[in-house]
Amino acid sequence: MHKMSCIRILGEEDVRAAIDTDRALELARRTLREQAAGNSELSTPSSMSLDARRFGAGRFKFKAATVGHLGASGIRLISRRSPTDTEAFNYTAVYDHAGLALSGLVPELWISRIRTAAFGTATLESLVNPGPLVVALFGTGKIAHEFVPMLASALPIAELRINSRRAESMAAFVAAHASKVKFPVRAETDHARMIAGADVVIAVTAATQPLVPAGLLKPGSVVCSMGESNEVDYGVLAESQRFIVDDPEFASEVGDGGAWIRQGHLTRESFTARVDALACEVVAGKKPGRLAATDRIVAIIQGMAIGDVAFAIHALHEAAKHGRGKLVELP
Repeated sequence: MHKMSCIRILGEEDVRAAIDTDRALELARRTLREQAAGNSELSTPSSMSLDARRFGAGRFKFKAATVGHLGASGIRLISRRSPTDTEAFNYTAVYDHAGLALSGLVPELWISRIRTAAFGTATLESLVNPGPLVVALFGTGKIAHEFVPMLASALPIAELRINSRRAESMAAFVAAHASKVKFPVRAETDHARMIAGADVVIAVTAATQPLVPAGLLKPGSVVCSMGESNEVDYGVLAESQRFIVDDPEFASEVGDGGAWIRQGHLTRESFTARVDALACEVVAGKKPGRLAATDRIVAIIQGMAIGDVAFAIHALHEAAKHGRGKLVELP
């Protein structure tokens, strides 16, 4: 007789109750270290896409991963009409390794934001020079908001500069965070002044034209590219000594890596050959992030299914402990 099983379905509030800033950073660090130790694995290929817009539907993406140290695997189910679609409907389906049945369904709206900030911050920790640090943050969207408490928790910051296309967005962002951190937070409209003297430059925007040009970054600085289009000019990589990515395959398809290849600066093969280390290797101490204090470093950190699945598994475990979510029997 077929055994009945239950799936636990979480809501956004269940996820928020399970993961705060400190827990997100802890999860990101551990997940990257475990990945470097071979205890996690991405699907092959790392992502699949399906564009059903001509049939009246949306764009779908599927990304899967095994997170061995948490004893589960998962599939990200992404449904949206555009990268900035506010009505995107994203979940992670989780399979516990104790059985074969689907064990949980976790919404990704907030997980995607906090995971992105956590993995970016965890990687930056291993790349920056000793502080105090001047940080230039391009973008005032949902992910950028999660970045501020992450950076405040992990790095010795002297100043945080904010840049966005709209003055009202910058003003609202500064107002939301300035009183909550111990360092100055200010808006900067000029890109050259934004970058001048910055130790860390983070780009997490929907920009399709480079925000970070070559020739402005000081020796020893780190640029962290996280957008889906083209935020950083190829010349920045050309003048840098170190190049770090989280997933070479995905980084060569979208974001700055994909843009540089389409622009003819690199091939997929030369892009992969240019990579000095993976983010997980740097965080785990298996490979150096920088070789000298004066090294300029470019890091493309766009997120991996390993991270989303790890966060979803953790949220499910916490929900089970506290009786949160809705249990549904599966035939």
